[in-house]
Amino acid sequence: MKLQAILIGAVVVIGVMAVSNPSKERYIEYATEQFSETGKTSICTADLPVAAQQSCKFLISQGKGVIKTLVENSTKQQNFVVLSLYETEMPNRKITTIAAFGNFFMFK
Repeated sequence: MKLQAILIGAVVVIGVMAVSNPSKERYIEYATEQFSETGKTSICTADLPVAAQQSCKFLISQGKGVIKTLVENSTKQQNFVVLSLYETEMPNRKITTIAAFGNFFMFK
């Protein structure tokens, strides 16, 4: 009886994982937003005058289309049905992201 309950529970969890596995399109939107925010906080907050920081943030916001294209062209997906593994090759580093349960877990 316990084994049957465990098996049913496992099937339910696997089913939920399969249904909630985010698509590559969702990953691209997520990664574009993450890379844009990282640029704003790391590049635009350097020793720059306030006006230059604001201009930098504006330029990054306007460049999201370019960032999105870069992410689309440099990302490989491995879909394991219950989760996906994304590897994005950026010019200076490789970003690995695990997608599961409708969420993304990014490792740099």
